[in-house]
Amino acid sequence: MLKIVQAEAGGCDSTGKILVANVIMNRVEDSSFPDDITSVVYERSQFSPVSSGAIDQVKVTKETVECVDRALRGEDHSQGALYFMNRGASGDNAQWFDRKLTYLFSHDGHEFFK
Repeated sequence: MLKIVQAEAGGCDSTGKILVANVIMNRVEDSSFPDDITSVVYERSQFSPVSSGAIDQVKVTKETVECVDRALRGEDHSQGALYFMNRGASGDNAQWFDRKLTYLFSHDGHEFFK
């Protein structure tokens, strides 16, 4: 969890980091996704830092550890979001989010969907 939050939201504020952790946890609880954090994070074609290998290059910061801990203790800003993206970095994939999912909100460069 720490490495994916760092890879996906390392440049975001604390709420942005918590939101990414929230999406992971929401997926663990949703029957459409695997039942544990590791399986959610490493599910094929779900998180670009996993696909690119960038997840193994990150240095997890103290702030990220604190934010993940807060999320694991129940702090949740996600409104049930199961997906997020950075439109500028998503390219043609952004169209899939727009066509298939329900937009919830934006925060710190990420858009969140259900």
